Amino acid sequence: MTGRLSWRQARALIEKHTGPVITARPVNGGFNSEIAVIINGTTFVKGLRTDHPRAWTQERERRINPHIQHVSAPLRWAETAGGWDLNGFEFIDGRAASYEPSSPDLQPIVAMMAHWRPAPDGVELKRAEQRWSSYSDHSELFAGDWLSHTDWSPTNILIGGDGRAYMLDWAWPTSGARWIDPACWIVWLIAGGHHPAQAQAWASKVPPFAAAPAYAVTAFAQAQAAMWEDIGDHAPHPGLAAAATHWVKHRTA
Repeated sequence: MTGRLSWRQARALIEKHTGPVITARPVNGGFNSEIAVIINGTTFVKGLRTDHPRAWTQERERRINPHIQHVSAPLRWAETAGGWDLNGFEFIDGRAASYEPSSPDLQPIVAMMAHWRPAPDGVELKRAEQRWSSYSDHSELFAGDWLSHTDWSPTNILIGGDGRAYMLDWAWPTSGARWIDPACWIVWLIAGGHHPAQAQAWASKVPPFAAAPAYAVTAFAQAQAAMWEDIGDHAPHPGLAAAATHWVKHRTA
């Protein structure tokens, strides 16, 4: 997790693009930014110091943004100066999604995933078979040419005032099988209170997951369990390792 710093340290850089700051509302959700603030109710600014070990994620988000604006917040400006790397996104008013079994947010999330697209050319992406190779002897089953987000923390899902779901924080875009994102979502749904069968039923509303080979999904579930166990106390949710293990037991019982 990256600690927050005051947006005022980069105020002059922000005001180059937004004009004078009239209102500033810090955002506490998310784990990858040192600055996260809504400026004047119109711009969401996220940023890192240029010497931060993950500063490269800022450039990755800039490169992927033109390809995901139909499901995310458009990037309006970027600034790299004075030791800061900042991205200014159009602010979408909304709230973080709920993954509880009774949540009305699940259907909009399924609808959002219907708009996933193939991985774009010319953008450096992680590859699913490489990302999970340390956790699976069958990671070649995860390969594909579809764009995946892979980080399904509910803080990355915004439910807008229009009822639509938006996927934020594209710091780890990955090229993989078309069913990878619904499969990643399952672990979070189980951690949110779903039985594995319920979670899989929601993921199966996304046709590519419903059509995925069962053995490939089981291998991926096992890789997720190994990954979250390895991440341990550094996981963004304390129940992810147990949720992934529960999923594996359900599939292999």
